[in-house]
Amino acid sequence: MSDTKPSVRPNKRPRIDARRERDRQRSPRSHWAERNPAADSRRFRVPRPDDLLCVGESRRTLSQPKEIGYFSKFDDGRMLFDRSKLLRYREPPLGADLLSGLESYVPKDALEPDAHPAPIAPVLAALDHFQRSPSAEKTPHFVTFRNNLNKIMGTPYNTSSEWTLRAEKQGGCVYLDVCRTESDIEGNRSMHENQKRGVYAGRQFELRCTQHDDAASGAGSGARAVNEHEEFCGLFSTTLAGKRLVVAAEIDCFDGPSPAAENYVELKTFRVLQRAKDTFVFERFKLLAFWIQSFVVGVPKIVCGFRDEAFAVSKLQTFQTAEIPSFCRKYWNPSVCLNFTSTLLDWLHAETCESQVYQVTYKPREHSVELVTLAQQPSFVDAARAEVRSEA
Repeated sequence: MSDTKPSVRPNKRPRIDARRERDRQRSPRSHWAERNPAADSRRFRVPRPDDLLCVGESRRTLSQPKEIGYFSKFDDGRMLFDRSKLLRYREPPLGADLLSGLESYVPKDALEPDAHPAPIAPVLAALDHFQRSPSAEKTPHFVTFRNNLNKIMGTPYNTSSEWTLRAEKQGGCVYLDVCRTESDIEGNRSMHENQKRGVYAGRQFELRCTQHDDAASGAGSGARAVNEHEEFCGLFSTTLAGKRLVVAAEIDCFDGPSPAAENYVELKTFRVLQRAKDTFVFERFKLLAFWIQSFVVGVPKIVCGFRDEAFAVSKLQTFQTAEIPSFCRKYWNPSVCLNFTSTLLDWLHAETCESQVYQVTYKPREHSVELVTLAQQPSFVDAARAEVRSEA
């Protein structure tokens, strides 16, 4: 209050602020959630970014992710609890042709357009292997692949792309399963040549940037081809506003004296920034996606290869994950992403019942996330556990 207006009652403004603050502290926000009992669905309205910066929510932070497990997946379907598929970073040569070998490449998504993109069974197997007797206080509230958190965290700034996932609660833990939307499946069936080139260029860049840790094995990039069936995945534990999360994520490579999580590197590609529009798209959309993907599992460094119109590497630039928000602040705010994710996860945990499968869908035109009960859907968690037992 201004000292020049003594006629204003001094207690009026604080009383209003206190009431608003109590409303803001409700979790999940009642004025953002809606129910439709007839359709057995619930709806969560996505707030505007400015509304997610209200007092009391800006303190929501993600603890430093800690690697608690890992596994390597092989071309023949085998999985080992080791780092044999974790590759070492090596700087690629400028001018490298990112379309070399494209003629023989068939994207995995084009071969199996409606296949499950990320089965949860390996994650459960890794949890069983590395944490055979987890204590009750360490039981996670959520277990998921990073892909789902990428979509959720970017939602406040996503005005066009629908996403979907499945959720199931067992023993107080909500498991999130990666799913494809109908548009994803249709896009995989009819992938345009430009899309194929873009996907392949990204994979080829990863190949050019990596080698097996045992360089003497002769398994450098010259002896390798793009293979989307092999990967190394890390399993990370982190906490968001009191919620314990276990997140699985594919790791591209490491750069340092040891293959430890603090040396992990994310590899990305983008076209050379030639116009102001290119810079806007890169900072507003791409760097947001890059930051989210690396931040949620604590990958400290991102190496981006900028390609020219002929898909040759024209420039390399290294980004420190922690520094990205500081030079993108005019377009997006990391607190918005964290506050929304925390509030939505609170809502999902509160609204889901034990041993019931749900479909969670973000509808950008309606600015809402819908939770629908799949009454006839069998448990995907039980199915994954059965698969783990059969392969033990």
